[in-house]
Formats: sequence, C-alpha cells, structure tokens
Amino acid sequence: MTGASGKSWSADLAPLVDANAATSIISQVSDLALLLSSDLRITEVMAGPAFTANSTKVDLKGHAIHDTLTIESVPKFDARLAEFRERPGQTHSVELNHATRGDTPEFPVRYSFHTVGAEGAILLIGRDLRPIAEMQQQLVNAQISLEREFESHRDQDTRFRVLLAALDEATVFVSLPDGIIAQSNPAADAQWGRNGNGLEGTRFDSIFAEREKGDLLRSLSNATTEKTNLQVRARSGNEDFIIMPTLFRAGGGRVVLCRISHSAATIRQPENLHDHLAGLFNEGVDAIVFARRDGSILAANEAFQNLTNVASNHAIRERSLADFMARGTVDLNVIMDNADRTGTMRLYATRLTSEFGAACPVEISTVRLSAGDQKVFALILRDTSRAEVIRTPQTGPTDVDSDSIVELIGSQSLKEIVAKTTNVVEKLSIETAVALTSNNRVAAAEMLGLSRQSLYVKLRKYGLIDQGKGPDDGAED
Repeated sequence: MTGASGKSWSADLAPLVDANAATSIISQVSDLALLLSSDLRITEVMAGPAFTANSTKVDLKGHAIHDTLTIESVPKFDARLAEFRERPGQTHSVELNHATRGDTPEFPVRYSFHTVGAEGAILLIGRDLRPIAEMQQQLVNAQISLEREFESHRDQDTRFRVLLAALDEATVFVSLPDGIIAQSNPAADAQWGRNGNGLEGTRFDSIFAEREKGDLLRSLSNATTEKTNLQVRARSGNEDFIIMPTLFRAGGGRVVLCRISHSAATIRQPENLHDHLAGLFNEGVDAIVFARRDGSILAANEAFQNLTNVASNHAIRERSLADFMARGTVDLNVIMDNADRTGTMRLYATRLTSEFGAACPVEISTVRLSAGDQKVFALILRDTSRAEVIRTPQTGPTDVDSDSIVELIGSQSLKEIVAKTTNVVEKLSIETAVALTSNNRVAAAEMLGLSRQSLYVKLRKYGLIDQGKGPDDGAED
C-alpha cells in the first residue's frame, strides 16, 4: 500500500508494530474483537470504547467460542468458519448472538474473520449490533403504537357513528365561523336532505327560513355563550324548531353541536310515565318485588303480600326473598346470579311459601336495574297454580317422540327402551340444573332433590363430572 509520502506498508513492517499498539488499534477500529486459538478457545478480548458491556470481557475470555454463543448461532459460526478455512480471503461476515448469564440480555455482533500468526489463530473483528437492534425495536414499537392508535380511532369513530344513528333527534355539527355542516345523523338527513343526499357540506342557515346573511350564525353563537335555546322556522313546511346548541373546540377550530327538535314537542307535556308505572306496581295482578343483590327486599306490591300472606308492606321490607322461596338461598342465588350476569332471567319456575307454610307455584322473571352506583333487581312473580289446573296433561309422547321410539322397537326390549328415554330426561335435567346454578354442584343437588354424592354419581355416569367445576367443587364426599 502506498501512502501520500510514497512509502508503502508491507508484511515486513508488521513485526515492527508493538503488541500493545496493535491491541489499541484493533480496539479503536472495532467494537469487540476476539482472538481464537487453534482449538477455538478465546484467548483475548478487545473491546472498543463504545462497547458498553464491560463485564463481557470477563465472561468471554478463557471460554470456548461455542460456549458463549446462543444455540441458533453455533451452526452459523461453524458454517462461516468452514468457508473461511477453505477460502480465507473470500469469507463474508456473520451475525452471531452471544449468550449471557443472569438477567443481562443476549447481544448481537457482526464478525469478520482474519488469520493471525502461523499457529492457526483467528481474529474475529466485530461490530456491536445492539444500537441497530434497539433502533429496530423502537421502530417496531412506534409501528405498534400507531396501529393501536389507528384501531382506537376507528373504534371511537364507529361508536360515534352508531350513537348518531341511534338518536331519534336531528343532530348536526356546524363549524364556525363558516357555518358549514360538518356531520349530520340520519334523522337530520331524513328531515332536510335533498335528493337522498345528506347535509354534510351544506350551509346550516340554508335549511331554515331566510334571515339577514349571517344572522342565524350570530344568534347561534350568542345562544352558545348564553347557554340558551334558539327557536327557528324551517325554510319549507312552516315548521318551528328548537335548536339546543353546545359549543366546543376540535382540531383548532370551533364546532357547535346542534340538537334540533320540533318546538311543539318541547311545549307538549310528555305522558306521565312515572304515574303509570306506579299504578302498575300498586294495582297490578302480578306480584312485583324490588330487591338488592343479596335478596333483601326494598319494596313489594299488594299482589306479593297476597301470595305470601304478609300483613303489611312494612313487615316485608328488608327481609330476604329467600325466606319466601321453597328452596331458600338456592333459588335466590340462581335467580340473582343469572340476572346479574346476563341482565335478565325469564320464567324461572319454583314455589313460593307463605308466612304460614303454604306453597304456591310461581314463574319469576327478573331484570337488573341501575340505581346510581348500586344494582337493584326487579322481580315479577306470576301465580301458575290456576294454569297447572287447566293445563291439559300429556297423555302420550309427541309424534316426533313416537317416531324415535318406533325405530327402537324390534331391535331392543321394552325395558331397554324405557331405560334409554329415562336416561335422556335425567341427563337433560342434570345439565339444566348445573347450568342454572353456574356449576354450583351443592345448589344443583338441592334443586334436584339429590344428595351431593348421588349427584356426583350421576355426573360421572353421563360424563359430566369435568364440565365447568364450580368454586365449591373439590374432592367428592
């Protein structure tokens, strides 16, 4: 090699380079350099100033190179080493991962192979790839963050559009000061849309009776400041409307949310739903009870008092519903758990016991209500004793059942046919009881009138023993 001074570097000058100087040069031009003996053991580690893992020198020196690499890097090293020994001057670099001890993560290095001395020693000059890996990880994290933001934005946009579509009241978003409708819901489009097109992009004052230019927008802006409603008349139809504006800022601009309703609707007194519901509660023929999650009664109507033979509403309040149910807490837990989980429970059949022990069959429908931050459950109990009397009993199987049974005749005995149909009914009853009690085997056994041990025997018989064990399920009794 010939420099600017005309002198050249030759192999004869290499012995003139001091060993410490050579080590310093290699450390400066590389991040990490490893000197391997002929048996591939690391005899020297030279780390550059930018290489931060100083403890790596202690971990690597004196070990076989294979012991310092991760499992997937060993075959890569062997393949590149074989290529280097066959063609020393044509070997490509290789990326290897060094395994570390403790909580320190593994670190990647790109090595090039070089022959040193005549005893088969190999010098690996490496470049630390951790900064590149960290940058790649930052890019991946940024991409993931952008995707999450996009998904969140799309989710919020979907919810916003569904909310607008669900509103029966005409609603538009008007940008100020130009008065252009930025977005409208289907109710507004149906009211003022032209030729099947929506209102987006049209001027807000164009759908109402003519005023002085900009007068409606000024009145709208004043109404938002004074927090009052604005009465306007439609351009066609001579209908009067009430605009209820709400001003907010979005994207650096001002936007007005306008809820528009007929003025007649605002003047007309709504039906007194509260009085109707109160009359249904007090005069209804079906028993109605409001209770807390634990079953304590908040209120009960006259029909419930008649079913339970309780003297007054005061004697019922704060008592538990379980006191009036034939299966006590079993019925109560089934009703409350299912209603709390799904919001409603329809036609749960049980028996209601009066203060004097008389039982009455009832069907209970339950709905979960919200009362502030608490849950209230409304139960409607219908007396089914009359229905059981007038209900025509089934004198035989249905046509479908008859066909199924006919197919078994001739191939099996009568005893076997009866046993199979009984097993089907028994299995269905057990599955239903377990499902109603949310896999509470103790409650299911009590509901079916079985002991817990008998229930486990039948569960094992029908292969149901491992289906969704409840919290009380442990070893069998």
